[in-house]
Amino acid sequence: MFVQLVHIRIKPGRLKEFFEVFRVNFDGTRSEPGNYRFDVLQDVDDEHHFVVYEAFENEAAVNAHRQTEHYRFTTAGLRDLMTTESREKDFFRMVMPDHAAALAGE
Repeated sequence: MFVQLVHIRIKPGRLKEFFEVFRVNFDGTRSEPGNYRFDVLQDVDDEHHFVVYEAFENEAAVNAHRQTEHYRFTTAGLRDLMTTESREKDFFRMVMPDHAAALAGE
C-alpha cells in the first residue's frame, strides 16, 4: 500500500475557495478503484493548514490518480490559493493496516 500525507497551506481569506476547488478532487479520488482512503484534515491551531491523508493500492494507482481530470483541475486551482509554491508531501509504507482491502493487497 502507498500512503502519503500532503500539506496544503491556504492564504487567509481564501478558505471558501479552497473547499470549493478541493471538493472536486475529494469526490473524484474517493471513487477511483485504487484508492483506499482520502481524508482531508484541518489543523486545529491553524485553520489555513490542511493535511490530506491518501492511501492507494500501490504507486501505479497514485500515478493513475495524477492523470485524472479532477486531480489536474484541483492542482491548477490551488496554485493561486496556497501560501507556498508547492504542496509538501511525505511518503509512507503501511506496516500495520487495519483495513480488509489493504490486507488483501499485501
